[in-house]
Amino acid sequence: MYTCIFVKYLWKEQDKKRRFKILEKKISLPFPPAIGLEVGEGNWFSGNIEQIVWDNIDKKFTIKVLDLTPKDGVSAELLLDVAIKQGWVSRNESL
Repeated sequence: MYTCIFVKYLWKEQDKKRRFKILEKKISLPFPPAIGLEVGEGNWFSGNIEQIVWDNIDKKFTIKVLDLTPKDGVSAELLLDVAIKQGWVSRNESL
């Protein structure tokens, strides 16, 4: 099994000048991740994988996925609430 830490940035506004939160999800995969792949587990979905980094000391992948950006009528706070309910964890909280 491959330990994977998925990372998603949540931006405060559409212009992506201020990052609001960093979201994480730790799971194990039976195969190495690949760019473009999307991973699901229950109600949680990663979004498309954009970047993968292997940490040879800790033996884990850190995986950057598609960002969350507010749109008209949908605030960053609402996106955060939905993401937490889907299984993402805010980086300032423990995994």
